[in-house]
Amino acid sequence: MYTFRKSERLCNRVTIGKLYSSPKRELVFPLSAHWMYTDPQQDKKAAKVQVIITAPKKKLHHAVDRNHAKRIIRECYRLRKHRLYEALAGKTSDTSQTPTMAISINYIYDKIADFHRIEAAMDKLIDKLTEDIAHD
Repeated sequence: MYTFRKSERLCNRVTIGKLYSSPKRELVFPLSAHWMYTDPQQDKKAAKVQVIITAPKKKLHHAVDRNHAKRIIRECYRLRKHRLYEALAGKTSDTSQTPTMAISINYIYDKIADFHRIEAAMDKLIDKLTEDIAHD
């Protein structure tokens, strides 16, 4: 469960476009997240939760810094994603299929935050997402 496979990465441009126009957003500094439910029939090989992680060039000018921030975020997500899968498994739709979702995690700070700060923000972000899943 503590892996981050290719099938868990969000690559579909149409889904990414819909994701950023979705009204479902969460903010836990230095991270923000856009999320939405996706059609489980659309891609059979895709994971139940697909994620895209971004660090904008406008905030972090050097590629080394952007890659470092994304690497830390990926690691924090990888260690905590099981909570999202458990929340989705608890919510079954009318067709008795587990719903799938797409998440965009964005780094919004203009400096590199240390691992512990991003780790704490990821904990809070995952908690908020699981609460939203439970209430939807």
